[in-house]
Amino acid sequence: MKNNVLRYRKIRGINRRKRTIEKWGEANKVLDIDLLNQEKRDYVKFWVRPWTDLSLINSVYPEPTGELVAFLIAHLMTIYESWDEALKQLEQPYYLQAWLFEGAISRSQIVCAIEQPMDFANVFEPVEDQPNEGIKDSNHYSDQTAEVLDRYDWTLHRYIQAYDLADPWDAEYVESVARQQLLRTQTIGQIEYQIVEIDKVWLLS
Repeated sequence: MKNNVLRYRKIRGINRRKRTIEKWGEANKVLDIDLLNQEKRDYVKFWVRPWTDLSLINSVYPEPTGELVAFLIAHLMTIYESWDEALKQLEQPYYLQAWLFEGAISRSQIVCAIEQPMDFANVFEPVEDQPNEGIKDSNHYSDQTAEVLDRYDWTLHRYIQAYDLADPWDAEYVESVARQQLLRTQTIGQIEYQIVEIDKVWLLS
């Protein structure tokens, strides 16, 4: 089992990482309307090295913290606002959402769609008891992020996935997760699934 333990690699060159995040934000700020009209949906993920690098040696980079979190959130929401303005110009209904992940912030993204409704009920479900202070209770809320996060109303959701208990790989994974992540079993069709909370995510209300 020791061979499966992940080691966390140090993030070096904070200023360089900030410049990379800034370039990512600028590169994705303009919504490609032609592509959207063709595909009916678009999204932008946090594709920034080193967090997108694959590792073959059981080591990963830790999630962004401090200044990097503030930079990520600022540019993520700048993309959101820019896309919102572009979508308004279309003068038709649209879906636009920011996914701000609580644990793995590097999974955060902006998602939009036109014409075709998007249903994420099988991916996100609202937390029954919302935090008393709302987004202020987030791990990502700080003096550096407050100005951006306080502009919006947020609701905390669970990011969930369903695992087929009859599948050996899925069953093995379910055995490995913490008990508090196991939400319920659910029969879909004739298959019994274990519903697992992977993370929590803040969505715009």
